[in-house]
Amino acid sequence: MSKFCKNCGQSVEDNTAFCPNCGASVQDDLSTEVNATNEYQQNNPFQQGQYGDQFQGGGMAGTAWGLGDEKKLVNKIAYGLLAIFVGGFGIHKFYTGKTMWGIIYILLCWTGIPAILALVEGIIGFTTKDDGQGNIYA
Repeated sequence: MSKFCKNCGQSVEDNTAFCPNCGASVQDDLSTEVNATNEYQQNNPFQQGQYGDQFQGGGMAGTAWGLGDEKKLVNKIAYGLLAIFVGGFGIHKFYTGKTMWGIIYILLCWTGIPAILALVEGIIGFTTKDDGQGNIYA
């Protein structure tokens, strides 16, 4: 079976983390496979509606109440440097579009806890495998 990008439909190798064509994440549980009629089908239960409207735009992810938990493709170096040097103020969260988390980091910056979390997030950002163009999902 061949593996295809769920975003653009391009054929990708099995050990690839990101699509070389569009940069989208390629994961086994969300992969597209070719069936016997040479048509491809999604193996993503969330898009097939098995879990109701919770995962099809009706959920809280991406809203202010969901705290911006969706992943965004960002530059690995920029994210890591922002997290390590000014992450205690949540600047790296604003960079990834997670505005509510950024505000929470600002409100709690006097405790030092956001600085510790940001240091860890910066290290994780630097050690995460990129897409070959220096981008990661954060």
